[in-house]
This record gives sequence, structure tokens and C-alpha cells, in this order.
Amino acid sequence: MSLKGKVVAIVRPQDQVKELSDAIESLGGIPYVAPLIEVKPAKDQESLIKLIKDTASGRLDIIAFMSQNGVKQTFETAKNEGLEKSFKGHIKKISLISIGPKTKHELEKIGFSNVKLPEEYSSYGLIKLLEKTDLKGKRIGLPRAKGVDDTLRVSFEKLGAKVMEAEAYEVKETSNISLVKNLIRDLISEKIDVIAFTSPSTVRSLIENSRKFSDLEKVKASLRKIVIASIGTTTRKMLEELGFEVQVTPSEFTVEALAKEIESYFEKINHLTNLKGLDKLDFKILEALQFNFPFVERPWDYIAEKIGIDSQNLLARVKKLIELGIIRKIGGFPNLKKIGFTASTLIGVKVQQEKLEEITNIINDCNSVSHNYLREHKYNLWFTITAKDSNEIENIIKTVKNVGISDEDILNLPTIKSFKTDVRFTLL
Repeated sequence: MSLKGKVVAIVRPQDQVKELSDAIESLGGIPYVAPLIEVKPAKDQESLIKLIKDTASGRLDIIAFMSQNGVKQTFETAKNEGLEKSFKGHIKKISLISIGPKTKHELEKIGFSNVKLPEEYSSYGLIKLLEKTDLKGKRIGLPRAKGVDDTLRVSFEKLGAKVMEAEAYEVKETSNISLVKNLIRDLISEKIDVIAFTSPSTVRSLIENSRKFSDLEKVKASLRKIVIASIGTTTRKMLEELGFEVQVTPSEFTVEALAKEIESYFEKINHLTNLKGLDKLDFKILEALQFNFPFVERPWDYIAEKIGIDSQNLLARVKKLIELGIIRKIGGFPNLKKIGFTASTLIGVKVQQEKLEEITNIINDCNSVSHNYLREHKYNLWFTITAKDSNEIENIIKTVKNVGISDEDILNLPTIKSFKTDVRFTLL
């Protein structure tokens, strides 16, 4: 586990820490929970109540939710106003959009199945989704946090829409100041390895509280020594404007993607560290294994003699190189067509985050699949199939479609001609 022993500070609201905390823990990390902000219902709910009433009376065409908090607070307010039933009823008749999979899941829990998602889980993704529609004269409702920027409103108005923004909730400084002070102390004491910022509010809060309760310059110096992770381009931009290097930003704006990206960062660091620990004999062994591997009864004795060491020492070194991840595999690659595997393909699938684990497991259970990996692209899951015939490939594709993947979400790239690239590395 690449995060083993790494302390990861999680600074999002207390009621939202569990998911990221569990993800970090599952990867071997140590979650350090220190909420810097908390979410409260908006004090002035006039704009939100108006949006709810306009929706309930059929005066909106589109409603877009930008967060789980927005969903929770909007429906709680509708319930308090006695408008929950009519509000829900009319939402089912109009275009309902969610900024991302978690917000979509929140809407689905309430009973909505007509939720659309942008390809990119961000304000930009939402704009790209709606600019495909004729928005002229359309009325769009945006229940949001207090004090957010006007990018969405301005963009939709330029496309001809009438936009109703409503303050659904407020993001405030946390009331648990002792946790904030502990975080600042432990940052300065270099007890934190990673800090994960999930919104601009968390960045602002740390800076303001560092100024209030400690030495801001010391905190800044400490932040420059650790790994900074962020969700979203806005959060990253704020950190960079403050002079910090952001080492980790996932392309998908979810906490699961953030945890995975943190893990990937340390995998790369560990790999580089392992390479630095190799000596000249290790490099001689790596070269010998790449070039002209001997087809003899006792290949290890043959290679050991060529290098000038005994076979036990050679095998011990090879075992170490495998454990470090420097050597991934030693083995033969048969000509698959000659042994009866006549069809192969590369497949890209567009998978929503909430279905990713299910579909990954289905694909991994197929014996004909040799590789299955995530990519930062709208087609985010890619796998290769080597099969006896094209019917076997079609059956695997049908299995994937049976869990809700459409034809448009599958990119099938069958092998037409094979080119074998001989890649070897000269190390000495």
C-alpha cells in the first residue's frame, strides 16, 4: 500500500469526512480529521423559498444542483414550507441536472430517476452540457451556497436563459476551534504528510485561522514541505495564487478519485526512491535479463556466470527487484493466434463513478480480459480482450451492457494488424 503510514489531513465538514477518511484508510493511510468549515442553512431563505415556489408552480424549465448540501437544504426548506409534494412533482416534469455522482445519488435517494450528469463534474462541465440545448427564454434554477461566484449565471444568461440563483446554505468557519489549532500545530511540527483541500473555503479558513492563532509564515513554510492535494480547478487556482505547489488534482472531482490520485503520487515517489537504491550490479542484472535471455536447462546459472556472481546471489537480487516493483514479470509471451486465439480488441467504456466498482469487477471476472485500467478521459475504463473468436468478445460486451451501459458509452477498437514493439533499456 503506497499510503502506508502517511498522515492525510482531511479538512472538509465533519458530516462529509467519512467517505474520504475510509478511502485513505483502505489504501493504508492514516486519516487526520480536522474540519475547517461547516455547512449551515442560509440565514436569509427568501431567494430559496421563491425558487421552490416557482418550481412548484411550473415556472422553471431546468433546475441544477451543485452539491449534496444544496439538495439537502432545498428539500428541507420545501418541506418546512409545506411545498414538498408539489415541488417534487414539478421537478419530475422538468430537466433535472446534478453537478456530480454524489449529488445525483442524493437526488435518487429522494426518488428522482431523471437526473442528468455532465461529462466533467464541474461548473465548466455543466455549461458544456447545457450549451448543447437551446436555452433562449429557458428559466434555470440554481440553489447554491451563499457567496459563490457568478460564472454559471453569466454563462447561462449569455446563452439566452433567465437564471434564478438562490442561497440554499452558508459555509462558515468551524465551531470546533480546538481541532483547527491542533491541525496548525501539527503542520508546523511536521506531523502531517498530505493535506487535502476540497473547496476554496477550506483554503481560506486555514489561512485566516493560521493568521489568527499562529504564525502564518510558519504554516506556509510547513505547507511547502508536504503534499498538497485539491479537488477542482478553482481550489487549485486559489492555492497556486497563494504561492503553493499543488501536487495532486484528480481529473474527476470526487473524493474517491482524490484518494486514488494521492496513492498514485506516492507510488511514483516510491518507485523513484527504489531506483535510487540500486547499485551497479542491480543494473547489470537488469540488462542481462532484457537482452538474450538464455534458452538453456539452467538459465540462472548461465546468467550468473556471465555476470560473474553465483546463482544464489543472482536469484536473491532478482527477488528484491521484484519486491521493489522494478521487475514486474519474467516470462514468455506466446503467439496467441498460433494457439487458437484469433480475435482481440481494445474497449473504452464511459462509466459513471457510482457504477465503476460494479463494472470493473464484472470485467475482471472475464478470463479473456488481460488488462483493465482507469484513464483520465470521458471513456474512463479501458480493457483488452483476447478471445477464440469475435462471438466471445460480443458476449463480454453484452455482459457490460446488461448493467446499464449504452452503445454510445462503449468504444470497441478491434485489432486489425499487430505491431510488436521491442522495448529494452540500456542502463549502464
